[in-house]
Amino acid sequence: MRVIGGKAKGYRLSSPKGLGVRPTSDRVREAIFSSLQRNVPDAVVLDLFAGAGTLGIEALSRYALKAYFVDRSAVQIKLIKENLEKTHLAHQAILICLDAEKAIRHLAGKGIQVGIVFMDPPYAAGLIVKTLEQIDAAGILLPGGFAVVEFSIDEELPKQIGGIHQTDVKRYGSTGIAYYRRTEES
Repeated sequence: MRVIGGKAKGYRLSSPKGLGVRPTSDRVREAIFSSLQRNVPDAVVLDLFAGAGTLGIEALSRYALKAYFVDRSAVQIKLIKENLEKTHLAHQAILICLDAEKAIRHLAGKGIQVGIVFMDPPYAAGLIVKTLEQIDAAGILLPGGFAVVEFSIDEELPKQIGGIHQTDVKRYGSTGIAYYRRTEES
């Protein structure tokens, strides 16, 4: 696994073995960032269920301003920190060791809003809709901002959650990527 674009292109990222972590493949990351290329520079991003931090690190490499990395596992947070140091992007990152629900409340309580949310929750855990509802209710996604959700193609996702509307769905083997956008009026 490596950074595929931007200033940290080519750096190899570490991923733990045997912890049920499923890093986003290079092919899928390339497709995501190709779709979002105009939205990433200068954006503040949130990498929920961050795992090894590949999506947030890729965004920072492609000139995102800042990234919040959220994972409930201290082991994963430590790995993300190592990957950030390896890529020389640690100065632009904030690591949060909480579950997604508590992290969303924490960020909202500090008045933090982001332009892009990356979500890669455990498949079939029922977390996608619940987490998008929390993001919408907390108001942490800026109007016009994107939520990018990795999911198993066996899952059915809603077209709209509050002020967040699905704009596209792509399939890559057994992995799906759903793009949601917060309405400008939200």
